[in-house]
Amino acid sequence: MLSGSFNALGRHWKQLFGMALVAYGLAALLFGGAVAIAVSAVYDHFDPVFHHDYGVEPARSDVAPLVIAGAVLFVVSMTVWTLSLALMYAAVPAVLQDAVLGRRGTFGAVWRRAWSRFPAVLGTLVIQMGASLVASFVFVALVVTTVLASSGSGHHAPPVALLVLFIVGFFGLVPVGIWLWVRFAFAPAAAVLENQGPVEALRRSARLVKDAWWRTFGILMLIGMISGAVGWFVQLPFTYGGVFAAMPLTMADGSDGAKVAAVVIMVVLYLIGTVISQFLSATLPQLGAGLLYIDQRIRRENLAPSLVEAAGVPPVPTGPADAR
Repeated sequence: MLSGSFNALGRHWKQLFGMALVAYGLAALLFGGAVAIAVSAVYDHFDPVFHHDYGVEPARSDVAPLVIAGAVLFVVSMTVWTLSLALMYAAVPAVLQDAVLGRRGTFGAVWRRAWSRFPAVLGTLVIQMGASLVASFVFVALVVTTVLASSGSGHHAPPVALLVLFIVGFFGLVPVGIWLWVRFAFAPAAAVLENQGPVEALRRSARLVKDAWWRTFGILMLIGMISGAVGWFVQLPFTYGGVFAAMPLTMADGSDGAKVAAVVIMVVLYLIGTVISQFLSATLPQLGAGLLYIDQRIRRENLAPSLVEAAGVPPVPTGPADAR
């Protein structure tokens, strides 16, 4: 599965990278524009907050706009990241379908197929993220309850019962989250290759993963770790390159124009690195999940003859020995 993922990426990288440029490039431009708007809106509040006299607290009228701008940027980043991820999750199975059948699809064909299934794939991601948010909310509520109970009782340490509940909740949510991640790993592939809706795609994934959870978990974890490491090493030179490229501007000229130019250089290089890094770290795991999806269908549903027929492979002639 690992070699198959890299082989599919090597043979169809043009279509995949083209989709990544559209998905992550647009996301980077939208987020970069949001950052520029936010910085220009709260620029006058930076100096009073970060360059105030020692021992003097900054005014709330200066802190509040920065907090609001940060919260808005967080929401924008999560939104554009989810949309770009859904588009790539829809594109990978479309490319993989051609790869399994030995065909080389064009970027236009991949785009049409991915865009037509984009709402369904987005729906699967939203449902999974919604479940994660609910679990996170439960955990945060547990933390707040523990702290409030501790402060209300007048003791520095929280009550033993709440402390035990906190530990059990934390270590219980992590395994459940991993279990659900593996259980629904095939949902994007099912949504694209079987034209399933979001809920039915999740159910389909759960049925295929059943009795093969550990095998699926091991392969996806290995591919995810490798792709994450590769993406991190790709991102690193762009991040530090932007810092080193901006240093001469800030050191030679302390004007506002030089500061803005330095920030632009760092942001542009960081976004370029992010596009390439996200392409690798998001594409490889989905290629692995798509190959595992097809493998499970071959094992359980005898999909191989249908794939051979769809690929246009001529049937093997039956000889006299076979006839007997």
